[in-house]
Amino acid sequence: MIEQDRKKLLKVINLIKDINTTTDDKMLITYNQVCELEEAEYVLRDIGVFSKTKNWADYEYAEDVRDDTDEND
Repeated sequence: MIEQDRKKLLKVINLIKDINTTTDDKMLITYNQVCELEEAEYVLRDIGVFSKTKNWADYEYAEDVRDDTDEND
């Protein structure tokens, strides 16, 4: 794993820890934490090589995601 990816993962793991701590203390999750979670989604997607077919679909291994426009079916 390259250092750049490790830095991104460090940011993600600390964000998850902060949200966990915040909710343990019965405090509200901040708007900035939600925005950072969205960024964290893309970091994890890229590092894990995940993909999805539709906006609200669950991620899958990229190699298992079929393109709906594939004419070989």
